[in-house]
Amino acid sequence: MNICQVMLAKGFGGAERLFVDLCRALAARGHEVLAVCHPRGEAAGLLRGVAGLSLEAVPVAGVWDLLAVRRLRALLAARRPALVGAHLARAAYIAGRAARPLGIPVIAKTHNYVDLKYYRRVDAFVTITDDQRSYLLRAGVPAARIEVIPNFSSIPPAAAVTAAGNELAMVGRLVPKKGADVLLRAMARLVRQGMDVRLRVAGDGGERERLVALAASLGLQDRVHFAGWQWDIAGFLDGASLFVLPSLDEPFGIALIEAMARGVPIVATATQGPREIMTEREGWLVPPGDEAALADAIRAALDDAPERARRAERALERFRSEYAEAVVLPKLIDLYGRIAPLSR
Repeated sequence: MNICQVMLAKGFGGAERLFVDLCRALAARGHEVLAVCHPRGEAAGLLRGVAGLSLEAVPVAGVWDLLAVRRLRALLAARRPALVGAHLARAAYIAGRAARPLGIPVIAKTHNYVDLKYYRRVDAFVTITDDQRSYLLRAGVPAARIEVIPNFSSIPPAAAVTAAGNELAMVGRLVPKKGADVLLRAMARLVRQGMDVRLRVAGDGGERERLVALAASLGLQDRVHFAGWQWDIAGFLDGASLFVLPSLDEPFGIALIEAMARGVPIVATATQGPREIMTEREGWLVPPGDEAALADAIRAALDDAPERARRAERALERFRSEYAEAVVLPKLIDLYGRIAPLSR
């Protein structure tokens, strides 16, 4: 199948990582993939040179950019994909305007709770949680236009779980909603209680300087390592004693399923995505923004290695059955096969 995937964001987070993994996975299965990215987007660099994949750059100044619409329409007219997969609002709005006159259906993957004004020309929605489906239904989107298919990770599942040590790991953009400051304060509580804990953080963003200063003010400067963006997430996670997701708002949580895949025990906030991805059988869930509860859960996990291993093993099995590429990708391909005839 000839498939176009569009991601026009410059930065890099969970949505962009899923976009990269999806394009690579489709190409590896013999589909002809046209990946359209922002020329300065991080995703473009990770897709360059992939066999079976054509990479095209479309500069975009904003959703109002008519020149970007024309450029994308010309690409679609020349390549005639069976459908377009659009990721995030800017891509959905511009792809919808570019593809509709050509009769090419557009499927929007909702990585969050979308503002529907940008999705008026979309033919179908793929939501990543049941809660996002309910959100679209309440907004008036017909049920027939919505399919729930979770995100996946291409990270290979670990052979065994990690249950020793005292090293925490966090993966995510350093922005306020990711709650890294809450984690630092929870960690400071644990240190005051006599626990010898360390933290490695993979990610970058506008909050980095503030978080580095906060760690120093809490006396954690020798215990916290801000590692910046890490492209080898499996390597970063391997060896961690506990993965912590302290988000205040988390529509899904790609990093969460990556930790599940690598067999790393998990403490996460009970935000929208984590509540659906895992239960207390697979990890520890705490209220978002509650540093005391987060500290208590981390202590409970680190103090009980056997229970930590049991929950991590269940999480690894859940990843294999629900979030592995081999499980999720066929569902997307099946949906594409059902939507593509709309363009004929």
